[in-house]
Amino acid sequence: MKATIKHVIAHRVGNKLRGEGVGFSSKEMEINGISDALIRLIDKSFKTNDYYHFSGDLEANPVYSFAKSIFESPTEFKAQSNHIAKTLYESSVHPKVKTGELCVIYMTDVELEDSLVDAIAIFKSESHQEVLQFDWGEHGYVARKTIGISLSKIDKGALIYNVNAEEGYKIQVVDKVSRTGDAKYWKDNFLRVASYNGGHHQTSNLVAVCNEFVNTQVKENENLSRLEKAMIASRVKDVLLQSDTESMSMEDYAKAVFKDSDLVAKFTEYVDSSDKALELNVEVISIDKQAIAKRKSSVSTIKLDNNFKLYINGAEDRISKGYDSDAALNYYKLYFEKEQ
Repeated sequence: MKATIKHVIAHRVGNKLRGEGVGFSSKEMEINGISDALIRLIDKSFKTNDYYHFSGDLEANPVYSFAKSIFESPTEFKAQSNHIAKTLYESSVHPKVKTGELCVIYMTDVELEDSLVDAIAIFKSESHQEVLQFDWGEHGYVARKTIGISLSKIDKGALIYNVNAEEGYKIQVVDKVSRTGDAKYWKDNFLRVASYNGGHHQTSNLVAVCNEFVNTQVKENENLSRLEKAMIASRVKDVLLQSDTESMSMEDYAKAVFKDSDLVAKFTEYVDSSDKALELNVEVISIDKQAIAKRKSSVSTIKLDNNFKLYINGAEDRISKGYDSDAALNYYKLYFEKEQ
């Protein structure tokens, strides 16, 4: 990623529900010595073809207005960063939201589809790490423990490109929801963004919803064998990855994954009731295989007594189940080319 950082500032934003407040920095951070590290962090965190835009009434969207002010007048950077921090604080009302450092960065000459544009990076670090810092002294190294943020990942972030201003800009978003859940306050309450609903977004959401269905409705279906459930789970991604076309109808996808007409009907109902229903409200899905690769598979494990475990993640035509009447035991028959 090529970019030139012009302004950087960080504020401490707490949980409003707990009354933790906002700590504003009185001046911008020195760029020397950290510019390259920040650019690498941003580059690693926003590697996606999925783009969003500010939604709704744009003039009533606070973060859109603050970003617009910065793009139009970079001298407003510090004042607008304070407004961004205040707005995030007002949105931080879920009990699981953690206090963290909000970093706002203004960059120029950022590469976007063969063009150079200005961009604003906003990210909040909620995960802190203990590290040992070594300082060279009169008698050699002196080590001390300190707390810092990781330069390998961003917990919550937005990269706003100064293009398509009338449509709400072009934005990439990182929103890692904690295991305990934080109600997606970053994307929905703070940024208020919607997807452009391109192929990456459609594919990613389809795989996510299908995995949810497999882990609930299919997993609990007593009419399906363990092997049948495992094969359905493997087909969630394989049907898309093995497609030789750039798109697929939702109907054809459901039939290829579930095969059983009752399951197909139940999956259709599940999609319609999902919180991603509006984003999947298309008859034909554009396939983005990069989005599929980033989605975790629902790999199934079949335990055989206390002796064996089978990890099933595909190869439906290379496994079969049967019963040996002479041994009075069930068996699986596996076909493979070589041991690894």
